Amino acid sequence: MKTVILDDWEKYMTNHPSLERLQAFSNVAVYTDKPSFDELVDRLHDVDAVLPIRERTQFNKELIECLPDLKLIAQTGTGVAHLDMEALNQAGIPVARTPGGSTAAVTELTFAYMLNLIKKVAETDRAMRNNAWPEIIGTNLRGKSLGIIGLGKIGCSVAKMAKAFGMNVMAWGPTLTEQRASKEGVQYTSLHNLLRLSDAVSLHVRLVPETTNLLQEEHFALMKPSAVLINTSRGRVVKEQALMQALQNKEIAGAGLDVFEKEPLPVDHPFRSIDNTLITSHIGWKTEETFNNFLNGSIDNVHQYFVKNEPRNIFNREVLEE
Repeated sequence: MKTVILDDWEKYMTNHPSLERLQAFSNVAVYTDKPSFDELVDRLHDVDAVLPIRERTQFNKELIECLPDLKLIAQTGTGVAHLDMEALNQAGIPVARTPGGSTAAVTELTFAYMLNLIKKVAETDRAMRNNAWPEIIGTNLRGKSLGIIGLGKIGCSVAKMAKAFGMNVMAWGPTLTEQRASKEGVQYTSLHNLLRLSDAVSLHVRLVPETTNLLQEEHFALMKPSAVLINTSRGRVVKEQALMQALQNKEIAGAGLDVFEKEPLPVDHPFRSIDNTLITSHIGWKTEETFNNFLNGSIDNVHQYFVKNEPRNIFNREVLEE
């Protein structure tokens, strides 16, 4: 059989020791660039399994129809926004996911942002490098209110850490119930109240039609002028133009953004020059531990499917029953 690993831009997996486990039962090719459509088809047209790194390659209907031998997508992580699931289901191609790999990494970055913003670390650093000794006053996390939008694995992890800091935690999500929030020791509330009462708002929802442009102009208008927004989920969860206006007009105090509508972020994008933002290049999941979890989990899924004939972690299990 033949397996391809796509989009290893960091070149972390190219010579990873775990590849030997995959090479024991499959020919393996690892690609570290971003190919054209024709190059992508040439690389994948005869493969049995593909391991895409995150959501960097769009598997649309046009591409899927060019891959007659593809039997499994072993997705690193749990995101499927880049996959045309209808086309995959029609083609009978299952998607195996690797859950839980980036929870700790994203949680830690969330608090790196939060602490940076409320302690004004970046602002102070910039002033110091300009030969100043700034007299800047920050605030404490203890006693402040954190609003979490999306109480899945990462949201729950963020809630746990927030409580360790002595924060009051409330949550809302499109499918969240009061019972589930209570089980996590979190106050369930409406989106309106969460935005109105929170000192920090952190986004941890999946990108689905119901969460696209979830936060718009009217939502930022509800937030405290002293509040900060953290987005480590997906860029399109927030209407970027509305957020930029809220930041430029000081309707909110600041934002920590690891994700954007368009990635890589264009060099002339306004976020690069808005001074009350912290921006990073979608690094929330990028730790050695996460890469190891994703690679080993994906290899396990390929092994289970092709060698043991016991598929696991399949997102679209209905294709296995046809």
